[in-house]
Amino acid sequence: MQQNAPHTPSPGSLIRESGSITRAAPYDTRPPSPPTVDIPATRAMGRTSVVITPSPRNLDPALFNLDSDYSQIITHGLRPQEALDQASIWEYSARRSAQKVIDPSLYLGPLSVVRDREFMMKEKVTMVVKKDGQGGVPPTVPTLGPAAKKVTEELGIQVEAVGVSGLQELIREFPKLNEKIVRHLVQVHRRSSGSQTGKVLVCCETGNDRSAAVVVAYLIEVWGAGLIEALRFVLYRRFCVAWDDDTRRYLKNYEDILMAKRTGWQDQEANDRDAAAAADERRMNKLKRQLAAVGFYSDDDDDDDEMWDRYKNSSSSSEEASHQARGRNFAPFVERPPRVEGRRNN
Repeated sequence: MQQNAPHTPSPGSLIRESGSITRAAPYDTRPPSPPTVDIPATRAMGRTSVVITPSPRNLDPALFNLDSDYSQIITHGLRPQEALDQASIWEYSARRSAQKVIDPSLYLGPLSVVRDREFMMKEKVTMVVKKDGQGGVPPTVPTLGPAAKKVTEELGIQVEAVGVSGLQELIREFPKLNEKIVRHLVQVHRRSSGSQTGKVLVCCETGNDRSAAVVVAYLIEVWGAGLIEALRFVLYRRFCVAWDDDTRRYLKNYEDILMAKRTGWQDQEANDRDAAAAADERRMNKLKRQLAAVGFYSDDDDDDDEMWDRYKNSSSSSEEASHQARGRNFAPFVERPPRVEGRRNN
């Protein structure tokens, strides 16, 4: 005989079945919609520029030496970068050229720029990162084309071409590309003993969508910028860029992934602090035994126990305390307060 599956009451039926339970707050019963990532207009916010300040908040400490490489080479002396609103002065023909996003090491533009030998020599580009493929199209062997390939070979420019078929594959390439760009900047600096600065041109067919997403991911991970801040910054550097809703959502997912990794590194640091506190506790226990052996400590002494408790409390993990402070105490349903019937006045 087939048994029926257990019935799970809906929130509404739960409330109807038990008059002692009520909603703690209003809520919707429809499935959640994907969050939108809007880029606020700077002029509406009363500002005409965006400034990003380097901060290695999302960087893996094992990637490179943060004290020297990050401050001196990658962020050029921890110098803030400012992008002015180009809406009123942007010319349509500028979409065919490349714009400097990070001065002087990072450019964004179309593939046609790579074929411009004069531009590549003038700007002293040392690396080209090209994104191939469109959404829904199987990836092919990434290539620059014969004209662009000839320019890069003659000028000795390093080429990193990536073939992806969609956003899911592209987001997996973000950390690899960021690491390759970072390592290239450090390599050029060291190879020239500091006399040359590495310059990277990120491009796709138009320089307006997927390559722009690569640059945004670089600003988020390497420069520590927030997503909205990075989107606005790139938009003001190259006003013709355009990200659809899916691209912005994937960039938001990438930012969340980076923040989760950052939390993991912080937790590891907290574990190291806890290990140090445990070592202190072992040393204190050893000291207690030594003092007890010569009659200076007794488990029955309240003053000694109070001193020991104060030590243990001061050695507790600050990470655990902050985790408890962030704990959630919201319940979707609460008990309805009992009704109090009023007494009739005689």
